[in-house]
Amino acid sequence: MKPGNVQFAVLGLIASKPEGIHGYALKGECEAISDAFWSLNYGKLYRILDLLESSGELDVADQIQQGRPNRKVYRITERGRRTLDDWLLSPLTGEAQPLRDELVLKLLFLGAGQVNKVCELIKQQRGIYLTRLARISRRRRRLAKAGVDMKASELVLDGAEMRVRADISWLDHVERALIKGHFGSYPSKQK
Repeated sequence: MKPGNVQFAVLGLIASKPEGIHGYALKGECEAISDAFWSLNYGKLYRILDLLESSGELDVADQIQQGRPNRKVYRITERGRRTLDDWLLSPLTGEAQPLRDELVLKLLFLGAGQVNKVCELIKQQRGIYLTRLARISRRRRRLAKAGVDMKASELVLDGAEMRVRADISWLDHVERALIKGHFGSYPSKQK
């Protein structure tokens, strides 16, 4: 198995459920704790689950349901616990990936004559960031309401919020650069 952070997040969530967890509930758990950091669709989730099962990190059992198809319940194995523990205790890779938004690439290639387009993209990106901040706030409330131990979760959500606020500050910086004329003259009216 080639390790990836998403695989370890899935393995960690399953490890926190000694009774086991089925895929649909696992997707909900992933969204509850990580939606601001990475998204995970069902196809990718089930590919990860299949990979973890085939490598011996997970056991899978069918759960019989009345009037519905059986569902698979996943539990971590001893091998999976060792894999997770090894990953948790290993040094960080140092591969932080700041400024990966689509806007960054577009800014690299938009010319000085396209200031109006840059302004529109900044407006769109600001809306995306504000939506992320709102999701983080909703997530805080949901986790607190669900009775989740908020010690570590609060720190992670603080980090997510701080990153989004830093991204918004960067947008402010780009706007100031536009006003100063780094991209040509700043438009008097935005469309």
